[in-house]
Amino acid sequence: MKGVKLRKKLSAWEISQAAQLAIILEVSAYPKPGNVSRLHPFKDTTLDHFLAGGIAIGQTMHKAAIRGIKIGEGKLKEDGAKLGYLIEECVKASRRWHRGGNTNFGAVLLMVPLAVSAGILSVRGLLSASKLGKTVARLVREATVEDAIHLFRAVRVGGVGGLGRPPKGLPDVRSPKAVRELKLGGITLYKVLKGCSSKDSLCRELVDGLPIVLKVGYQTLTETFQETGEMNKAIIQAFLSILSKVPDSLIARKTSLEEALRVSEMASKILELGGVHTEKGWKALLEMDEKLRTPDNRFNPGATADLTAASLMVFLLLGGKP
Repeated sequence: MKGVKLRKKLSAWEISQAAQLAIILEVSAYPKPGNVSRLHPFKDTTLDHFLAGGIAIGQTMHKAAIRGIKIGEGKLKEDGAKLGYLIEECVKASRRWHRGGNTNFGAVLLMVPLAVSAGILSVRGLLSASKLGKTVARLVREATVEDAIHLFRAVRVGGVGGLGRPPKGLPDVRSPKAVRELKLGGITLYKVLKGCSSKDSLCRELVDGLPIVLKVGYQTLTETFQETGEMNKAIIQAFLSILSKVPDSLIARKTSLEEALRVSEMASKILELGGVHTEKGWKALLEMDEKLRTPDNRFNPGATADLTAASLMVFLLLGGKP
């Protein structure tokens, strides 16, 4: 397979570099309809902010990989992965290095468990796509109340928008009483993600073991890169494939599920025209990009971008190279 040689073992730095490179490659791909680009900055967030955030997470992702390696060696238990703490540290690191809004909360929500899982599997020589998904799901189930507390703090630090009302049985992340309610209710990270999964595709992805990332995003990336040898085309095709199958939860929160479904249908029609492989597909892609541009960016498929970034991380972890 062109540019892909399966690797079984990676160092902690290689795992962290895969996360950094995935974020940078994803945000640099063009055109991805509705997303930030060099030509389409948002009011409070630009491409430069995303690039800065992608680099800034490196040290914390290295820590995540190290914890995974220690778990793989039997020196730590899985409930000691500290997923929530690592997610919060990634968000804080990003905020330290740019002045924009939320750039990578969703991406690191997916990537921190991936980094820990890659560390666990790599030290055992068992790194594979299917095992990554199973390990992520297991780590999420083993996560603690303390992880949930750190996740809530990460949401606030990151300035995550478009949250809406909290799911039934969960505290409102914006409430000053939220941490106390998490402790009193014994609400773990898994319970938070499970509670949000009906309306948030990223939470659902973690609870279910990354089915969209692995079976749609990663596979489409690999197949398209094999066919074209062009990373940009592979990323766009993966983005469209994910969006066609999963209505973007950020769009749904900012507008409605009906609008999110309409955007997914637009992606499906582009794929029917051949996507990045045909002139008609490219023409429709550019038209979709224009249709999704609004001053408030309410049609930005941000969750789809996060799923695409996680798919890229898997691609890189398993030997893919641009």
